[in-house]
Amino acid sequence: MRFKQQVLLKHAHGITAQWMSDDYSWLAVATFEQNETKGTAVDGTEVVVKKWAMVNCSGPWTGISPDGKDLVIVPGFEKEQEKIASEASLILTCVNATINGEKALNSIWSANKIGFDSSVFSAINQ
Repeated sequence: MRFKQQVLLKHAHGITAQWMSDDYSWLAVATFEQNETKGTAVDGTEVVVKKWAMVNCSGPWTGISPDGKDLVIVPGFEKEQEKIASEASLILTCVNATINGEKALNSIWSANKIGFDSSVFSAINQ
């Protein structure tokens, strides 16, 4: 099964990336949220550091245990899971980059991008 990039969406709650299988029978999704931590700059001033984290990466390999209480990995989709997880990790690297993140993102994501114009992208890590 082959997955194609569908859409990368920057929205009020974070970022969502979607891939669709070439036969349109499966959807894979990765979601990212921005976290804030406080730190101290070299000069002693307090700063807020914003970084993105991947909080979900699911697709046909994602299932539920027989008792319905846990998520499980469904065997047989290892190749697809590796491809989607790798691309999602690259997206995470790009949005957390301090230099050339937009250029790198544009080089790895060829499908639609919504909410990622230059002004928004430069403000992602601010």
